[in-house]
Amino acid sequence: MRSNLGAYASFQVFLNYPFDDDFANLGDAMNFAVVAGGMLPLCAFDLTTPDRPRLEMLVEAIQHSNYSAHDFSRSTGSGPKNLARMNMPVEMGMALFHALNTQRIDHRCAFFVPTPYDYQAFISDLAGLDPKVHGNSEVRLLTDMYEWLRAVVPSALFNKQPTVDVVTKFSEFKERLLTINTSSGIGRPSHEETREMMYQVCSEAGWWDWRETRMGKDEFPDVPLSIKLPTE
Repeated sequence: MRSNLGAYASFQVFLNYPFDDDFANLGDAMNFAVVAGGMLPLCAFDLTTPDRPRLEMLVEAIQHSNYSAHDFSRSTGSGPKNLARMNMPVEMGMALFHALNTQRIDHRCAFFVPTPYDYQAFISDLAGLDPKVHGNSEVRLLTDMYEWLRAVVPSALFNKQPTVDVVTKFSEFKERLLTINTSSGIGRPSHEETREMMYQVCSEAGWWDWRETRMGKDEFPDVPLSIKLPTE
């Protein structure tokens, strides 16, 4: 976790989405939209301080993020007992409370769902929050996420690009992601490797410049990537 979350609150976007492999592309789309805007994504994967309770770190992360986005693409249980995992609704509740408690001044939320109707059965309170429907399309989610950020983040803080250019760069990111010799052992690059590739693609485009200062280099150190040889 960053050493001083409060210093980056104006740029941080807390992301809440399913971490299952089946939803990885949707998570990548959300993260990429944030990075393409020159902002800083933050999610539970980034909270790795071993001597602190995860819930405490989540509260701190949400309190020090001016924005959050929540994708409810998964609503069913898993495992032999078909148990639902409740982490995502808890994180959404904390973010929504923070937004409402500050009259949406210190925190703004966006909500995404895969279909127009199913969410009304498993989280009906979203009905009054105008969730955006992405239809399980990573491009649609990327587009809606980027355009939402462009609308709510002050112009001086957000890197505004034509959405079609962001979609094009996302395609490049996906192609380059396939060239990584992953160290995760799960068949796809780790969270850190994936985020690093996003930083590289968007930095090369001039969209993400957090490593251009000494403090930024310390807070956002390079993650070494092993790239496959052409014959691999």
